[in-house]
Amino acid sequence: MNQERPPAPDLAKAKSAATVRNPYIVNFCKVLVEKKGEKLEPEIQKKMLDDMYRLFENMLGKNMIKALPEDLRKHYLSLAEDLESLNYDKIGEVFEKGIPNHQEVMKDTMKQFAEIYMRNRKFDPLDYPVPIE
Repeated sequence: MNQERPPAPDLAKAKSAATVRNPYIVNFCKVLVEKKGEKLEPEIQKKMLDDMYRLFENMLGKNMIKALPEDLRKHYLSLAEDLESLNYDKIGEVFEKGIPNHQEVMKDTMKQFAEIYMRNRKFDPLDYPVPIE
């Protein structure tokens, strides 16, 4: 039996893969900042948009799971316990089958997010119903 250690992952590639962003969500966050009339320094705005993006993704994920029928939700949550075997195909199967109106969930999440953002004088991740990761 071969006892060699597997090669270490290429962290530079892993990081760049993790930063792939949905352009619609990026644009949505930018539009919210513009509509609110935020006047921020570029670095501060970049960090705020990054926080907004991650919060939106978390809210959307939470809302998508909530929208699943009970049996599929339980199935998905059991799959999510073993993250090493979870992949996009398995996730896609569950959500394609379970949420025929995913656009509606996206739209409702956008409304929910925008309402919270516009209501608050200052953006604060603690005001959102999901933890920032």
